[in-house]
Amino acid sequence: MPKRGCPFADGAPLQLKVRVGQRELSRGVCAERLTREIFDPAGAASGACSSCVRAVDGKAACGQCERALCARCVRTCCSCGVVACALCALVDYGGDLHEKVLCSSCAVFEA
Repeated sequence: MPKRGCPFADGAPLQLKVRVGQRELSRGVCAERLTREIFDPAGAASGACSSCVRAVDGKAACGQCERALCARCVRTCCSCGVVACALCALVDYGGDLHEKVLCSSCAVFEA
C-alpha cells in the first residue's frame, strides 16, 4: 500500500526543528535587554542583597567590596563608621554586652 499524499499542497510553510540558543537570543529578540543587563553599571544583580538575597530597599553598599546590601544586613564599623557586609565585617561578641563590629581594614589594627 502506498503512502498517503500530503493534504496541504505546496502552499504550506515548512516545519523545521529550530534550536534557539543563548547566542541567537542575544543577537535577535532579546538583544537590547540582554545588552542592558550585561553592560549596565548598576547591573541586574543590584536588585538583590549580596548577603541574604532579599530585595535591596536602599542604596547601601559595602565599603570594602561594594556589594549591594539590604537594611537588615548593613553592619557599621565601630571604629571608622564604614558600612560593611557579612563577609567583610568582623564581629566580636566577647567582653561587652554589645557586639563590636569592625571592617576588615580596622580589624587588622585591632588584632
